[in-house]
Amino acid sequence: MTYMKNRIFFRYQMMGSIGLLLLTGVLLAGCAATPQPSIDVYMEPIAGRFNAQISAETGAATVVKNGVAVTIKPLDEVELFTLTEDPKMNPYLIVERNGTVEPIYTVFEITVHNREHRRVLVGDTAVLMDANGAQYANLPNDYFDSLYDNVNILQGDPGRAAYHPYAATAYPAYYGYYQSYVDAEALEWGRIVIEDSIFEGGKLFSGAKRSGFLIFDRLESHATDLRIIVPGVRVVRSDGKEDKLEFKVDFRQVLP
Repeated sequence: MTYMKNRIFFRYQMMGSIGLLLLTGVLLAGCAATPQPSIDVYMEPIAGRFNAQISAETGAATVVKNGVAVTIKPLDEVELFTLTEDPKMNPYLIVERNGTVEPIYTVFEITVHNREHRRVLVGDTAVLMDANGAQYANLPNDYFDSLYDNVNILQGDPGRAAYHPYAATAYPAYYGYYQSYVDAEALEWGRIVIEDSIFEGGKLFSGAKRSGFLIFDRLESHATDLRIIVPGVRVVRSDGKEDKLEFKVDFRQVLP
């Protein structure tokens, strides 16, 4: 399918560019100011689309089809920041020395609820499309496995770290305020945070729910209107046949 091809394409295309950002997000920042997360850019659901029920309190949008409810909630910078007590262990954010916090990804929380069927099968793939036609697949677990496995921390020399396939200590100029080594403990905990929070597909029996994060590459500022498509939901009927469901939710990226 097209979305599967896009998933593979984006996974390898973005490995190099996202890799350095992720690793930078868990670097020791030395003597840095207290992190000050703030909501400069946020997502809001667009009312009147796909019969979505919108929560004014949380900003989540819920679409119900054939006894299955899918809820998608955008996570802002402040919510992502609270995932870890130590900011340098947060795999979703970059914390600058002056205390500024920047997200690395665009993250949504998804909950799938089987309200009435004996069994529902849920995939772990979603697609984000913006109004300009750009399409993103959510970053899967094996993407982060490859990303973290490509880090080799050199022992005995805290001033250097080798990144494969990246050149040693080759950080972009605008990350120059970071020290040039990776904190091994922060890296390990960052991977655990992703494993615990990323959305995984599976079987849902009657009444069961499954939640987790859909993680996308960070959107450009010009990507204002966007759509999340969750195509991998199947209801298993009593005769063994399956009804395939597709859920869509529209959001708007609000800029300052």
